[in-house]
Amino acid sequence: MLDEVDLALVDALQVNPRASWIALAEVLELAPITLARRWQRLTDAGAAWITVALGNSSSKGATVEFACAPGTAVQVAERLAELPHVITVGVTTGEYQVFALVMAPTLGAISNVLLRTLPLPKEVTKVRSHVFGSTFGGIIWRLGVMNRSQAEQVRESVGPPPREIRPFGVADRALFLALGRDGRRSYASLASELNISPQAVKRRLDRLRQHGDIVFRCDMARPLAGWHTMALLWLAVPDTEVQRIGKSLGSWPETRHCAAVTSPTNLGLIVGLRSLNHLDELLIRIAHEHPDAKVMDRKLILRTTKVHGRILDDQGRSTRVVPVDPWAALST
Repeated sequence: MLDEVDLALVDALQVNPRASWIALAEVLELAPITLARRWQRLTDAGAAWITVALGNSSSKGATVEFACAPGTAVQVAERLAELPHVITVGVTTGEYQVFALVMAPTLGAISNVLLRTLPLPKEVTKVRSHVFGSTFGGIIWRLGVMNRSQAEQVRESVGPPPREIRPFGVADRALFLALGRDGRRSYASLASELNISPQAVKRRLDRLRQHGDIVFRCDMARPLAGWHTMALLWLAVPDTEVQRIGKSLGSWPETRHCAAVTSPTNLGLIVGLRSLNHLDELLIRIAHEHPDAKVMDRKLILRTTKVHGRILDDQGRSTRVVPVDPWAALST
């Protein structure tokens, strides 16, 4: 388990993943060098990391579930985890024992992956897919260690959206991919790789964040903070209520992924859990707060193989990176 200072540091970086150590030192009341060393220790141990994610409007996705021959689910999950456009993979209970979140820049690219290019190991006996466009939450989550005043001191305003909306271009993709291994890379480091000036990197990064094309996220080995497992839920809600219920569930602190899907169930939800009893509590809360929402299927996630590009061990620690690359779906 992490100590209270580590948890506060991670929480602060979840609020503002690229905050300077000087800015964080004022809130956490520790020297900047102390925070930098603690963060380095956490990242070296695979206990915490910062990466970049596409915003809601920049890509399309699908949750794909795989039924596997007995005893082969882990092997299938590990193979899928090597694909850069498969951002998250887990092994679950139930008839379909592996799920994968697939991302691509367009609906056509998602269709091509699902119909033609997604590798299906011989151990896979059956597949079902749920395409989604908009998501309602889960990209950013927090431990909630800091109080509201501290969080507001750390929070960064990225400013209003730009007046001129530009498409996500080749140079933007290059910047996104350069941040895939470490979302805290300096402007100078990024500029050196991309062969542009640090000022140009900052301008492009600011524009992408203001427009909502990208967001930064700080993640961690969740069991070290008491989040020992997760669950995948499929809900059926009235079509007129999808947006309202999705936004509500997406705001819950347990939510790791929430999206409207095109399938017999129309809302997919992945939640973090502290215990099995926690799942019971969430199901009761859904029933009380959203009586029109029917939980049609529920699965315990027995092992998370990959989370947003990070390959995890049995303790949830990051062992290596397969940087998220939704555009890889175009070349497979």
